[in-house]
Amino acid sequence: MFWENIKEAITSISSNKMRSLLTMLGIIIGISSVIIITTIGGSIQSTLTATMNSLGGNMVQAYVEARYPENDEDWATWEQPDMTDSDYVTQDMIDGLIEKYPDEVTGVAAQNYLGSGTIKDDADSKNYANVNIDGITPEYLEYMKLEMHAGRNLTKADNQGKKRVCLIADTMAERYFAGKDPIGETLSVATSDGGIFDFVVVGVYVYNQALFGKVDTSIPEKDRVTELMIPLQTCFKLQGTDRTGYDYFNLMIDPLADVNQATTDVLSYFDEMYANNKNFHVSAYNMASDLGMINTVLNVITIAVSGIAAISLIVGGVGVMNIMLVSITERTREIGVRMALGAKRRTIRMQFVIEAIMLCLIGGIIGILIGIGIGALLGKVAGFVIQNMYSQYANYIIMTVHPSVTAIMLSLFFSMLTGVFFGYYPANKASKMEVIDALRYE
Repeated sequence: MFWENIKEAITSISSNKMRSLLTMLGIIIGISSVIIITTIGGSIQSTLTATMNSLGGNMVQAYVEARYPENDEDWATWEQPDMTDSDYVTQDMIDGLIEKYPDEVTGVAAQNYLGSGTIKDDADSKNYANVNIDGITPEYLEYMKLEMHAGRNLTKADNQGKKRVCLIADTMAERYFAGKDPIGETLSVATSDGGIFDFVVVGVYVYNQALFGKVDTSIPEKDRVTELMIPLQTCFKLQGTDRTGYDYFNLMIDPLADVNQATTDVLSYFDEMYANNKNFHVSAYNMASDLGMINTVLNVITIAVSGIAAISLIVGGVGVMNIMLVSITERTREIGVRMALGAKRRTIRMQFVIEAIMLCLIGGIIGILIGIGIGALLGKVAGFVIQNMYSQYANYIIMTVHPSVTAIMLSLFFSMLTGVFFGYYPANKASKMEVIDALRYE
C-alpha cells in the first residue's frame, strides 16, 4: 500500500508538471539558500583555519611584559620600569624550554630591526641597492614562509658567534650583481645614522610580495628597498646593546602538538623562570583563541542568515497546502469512489500526506542540487579572483569549498517535515468527506 501511494503521488505530480514545479518553488528556493549560505560559511571557516594555521597556527607568540599593579590605589604611584639585561628572555631559557617540552616547542623565531641603509659598488658608483637590515634567528625564515633561492640559511653558529654574514633578496641580487653569483661576496652597507658595516652574503632568499608588499612600479627598480637579514645577536652587537636575550619572540610548535596546551606549558615555564622578577613577566598567546572567536561569530551569522532563508520554507509549505486543497477539490469524485469501494479514511489521509511529502522531497532534492552547484560556482569565482587580483597572496590562501553534509541532511529532513505538516490538514479534510457527497460532487 505504501509503495502504491508513492507511485500514485508521483503520477499525480507528473500529470501537472508546471503546477507542481511552481508549488515546489518555495521549497527549492529555501533549501538552496540554506545550502548556499552554509557552504559559504563553512568554506570561510575552513579556509580561514587552514590559512591561519599555515601562516602561524603552530606558533606561540611570547613577550616580556611589565607586572601591572593589582590594586587600583597602586596605579597612582606606579611607573613603567626600564628593562635591564636580566629582564630579557635568554637563549638558555629557550633551550631549557625546548629540552623540557621537546614534543611541543621546536625553536624560536625572533627579529629585530637595525635600520635602513644603502649598499654601494666601489667599482661602479651608479650601482647601488637600498635595504632594511633585520636581525633574525635561523627559524625566522620558516616562520615567515620564505624559501631559499641559493646558498644557505643563517645558522645557530652564526648567531652565537655574532658573525657578519647576511641573506639578501633574489630581486636585489639579480639587479645588483647583474648575473654574478653573490654567494661569498662582501657587501658594505652605509646606514642612515652614519654607520658602515660589512657583511658576507651566505644565502639568497625568494622575495615574497605577500609578505613584504607588492612592488611599487612607480619607484625605479634600483631604488626599491629589500630586506637584508643578519644574525640576531650580530644585530644586537651592532646596535651597541650587545644583549643576548629577547623581549618578543615566536615559539615554533610541533604541528602534531596541541597549541593551547603548549601555550599553557610555556606560560607555566616562564612563570617559574620569572618568579623572582618583581618588575617583569612573560605573556604568551596563540592564534587558536582568536580563530575560535572568529569561527564562533561566523557560526552565529551563518545560523542567523540560514534561519532567515529558511523562512521561505514556510512560504513553500503554505503553497503546498494550497495546491493540495485544490487537488483534493479536483479529485473529490475519485475520493468518493475509493471510499465506496472500501478504502479506509486513514488510507485516504495517507495518500495525500505522501503526495505532499513527495512534493516537498522532490523540491528539497532539486534545491540541494542547485545549492551545491551554486556553492561550487562561487568557489570557482573566488579562486579566480584570488589568482588574478590577489596573486601575491594566492600561495598563502588555502581555500576549501565544500557543502555541509549536516545542512544537506537537515534540509532533506525539514523538507519532508514540511510536507507532513502542511499536507496533513488537506489530507485529513479529504479523509473526512462523506461518500455520498463526494460521489455527487460535480
